[in-house]
Amino acid sequence: MFILFISSRTKIISFLLLLIVIGAFFLISSFNPRFSGVEPGVSFLGQNMSGLTREEVTERVNARFGEWLLSPVDAVYNPDLNSIIPELWGYEVNLQETINNIMSAAPDEDVFPFYEPILPDITIKDYPWAYIDRGNPKKKEIALMINVAWGTEFIVPILDILAAEEAYGTFFVVGKWAGKNMDLLKDIDRRGYPIESHGHTDSVVYTELSPEEAENGLQEVNRIVETATGQEPLYFTPHKGEYSELVLEIVSRQGMRTVLWSIDTVDWMSPGVPKMKSKVLDNLHEGAIVLMHPTEDTVTFLKETIPEIKNRGFNIVTISQLLNPQYLPAEIE
Repeated sequence: MFILFISSRTKIISFLLLLIVIGAFFLISSFNPRFSGVEPGVSFLGQNMSGLTREEVTERVNARFGEWLLSPVDAVYNPDLNSIIPELWGYEVNLQETINNIMSAAPDEDVFPFYEPILPDITIKDYPWAYIDRGNPKKKEIALMINVAWGTEFIVPILDILAAEEAYGTFFVVGKWAGKNMDLLKDIDRRGYPIESHGHTDSVVYTELSPEEAENGLQEVNRIVETATGQEPLYFTPHKGEYSELVLEIVSRQGMRTVLWSIDTVDWMSPGVPKMKSKVLDNLHEGAIVLMHPTEDTVTFLKETIPEIKNRGFNIVTISQLLNPQYLPAEIE
């Protein structure tokens, strides 16, 4: 009897433990996407994934990205011009992280691939003195370089047009102008547009200055801009686009990069808006940097031309964004 009692009690305990294990399994399954399907309304790059099992999700992700690779692009240095075209990162998809994100997504969530970067071998940091006059040609982006050395009446209209068109401009200011227009400088910054350096004066070119004068001039502009915005400029563009190897070296020693342009509106010559539009639109290219100044014609030019540029599929970004190597083409984002 004693043995039978022990055996029966053991069977009862074993049965209860089995019920607990089974209940725990179903409880975990209800909360763990590893054991249950994808939540309702979850999509992956526009594809409905609702209710799919992990195995089905794995099959679909592998079919689309199993062998997908976006190779990095090295920066291209031109020793004859002392110029460089920026690099681009490459990318591959981390399949397991992507699958995990789909399985754990909340209802109606849009899930994107989990990209991991592949770094290029050559970057612009390898040539800190080289100037840049365009972004990488694989980027469907352009940047507007707005050089400011005189006048104030057209700055706000330009800012208003950029805001209305959801486009960016990068303002390169002369130190003497900036020092007299601190409130306007703060307004440009407050609206979210970067302020860079156009040197301390436009009365001389930096190639005619001594190394000490050039260095002091750059530092003067940096102090003014930092006072107004809290940040020092990252980029310098020289008056008349004139530079020398020494000027490029002096700029790089300030932790800055010399930037030129690939398209010039020549607005300062007052050619008229139609010619400005033709010059830009006829020569527009991926990675273009378009030079302009705050003139009355420039205001009209921007109002008429920005929509046409965007209709061609270009994003109008800051100089920093144009030179940023982290870029995924829109068709795979």
